[in-house]
Amino acid sequence: MIRLYQFPPAYGLPNASPFCMKLETWLRMTGLPYQALLGDPRKAPKGKLPYIEDDGVLLGDSHLILDYLRAQYGVDPDAGLTPPQRALSTAVTRMLEDHFYWVMLHSRWIDPQGWAVTREVFFGGLPRPLRDVVPLLVRRSLRRDLRGQGLGRHDLPEIQSLGAEDVEALAILLGARPYFLGEQPRTLDAVAHAFLAGMLAFPVDAPVKEAIAAHANLIHFVERMNARFYPPAHADAAPV
Repeated sequence: MIRLYQFPPAYGLPNASPFCMKLETWLRMTGLPYQALLGDPRKAPKGKLPYIEDDGVLLGDSHLILDYLRAQYGVDPDAGLTPPQRALSTAVTRMLEDHFYWVMLHSRWIDPQGWAVTREVFFGGLPRPLRDVVPLLVRRSLRRDLRGQGLGRHDLPEIQSLGAEDVEALAILLGARPYFLGEQPRTLDAVAHAFLAGMLAFPVDAPVKEAIAAHANLIHFVERMNARFYPPAHADAAPV
């Protein structure tokens, strides 16, 4: 059985990490049996979560994991998509994972209001003096990453405005369809759901969160995905 190593639930989400949540949703989408376990990034093949263990194979990075699972098990929720649809899926996924992700990261870890919540959720259970030292070290590292990526060089209103532009693009793309590429959920839906749900569930008001809430089609999309893949009776239990 596939073992999925990831972060614990947080903010009422199956996982605080959009990459972990994307992968678990994809597994539920395909019906592949798996076991969800708490992971340690220090033991991960690429030093980050999620990663999987499958019949002795350790593999990190959610994108590479999906490629492996498609080839290994012959499952693909994107079967039947046209080349332009696949290209659109790739482009929007890159926007979310390589741009909007940094907006989410800033909202949670750098913005003072978000940091107050994140610090307590992730580090509140640590004993002193670790509770005082570790959060500052992690935040300093993430601040450095954000500046190196480029988004961290902007001020907060500029960052939120850039995130709102991504949200507007998603709302236009989704339109009146139930899912981004038609009547059935695809890989892109697993990705978009993870990021949109992650922003909506974070208990801090922010312009980018308000931008999502202003689009009824995005709210209904998140609710639709939640009901389909994380119904209340099974929200905390992985299928086996």
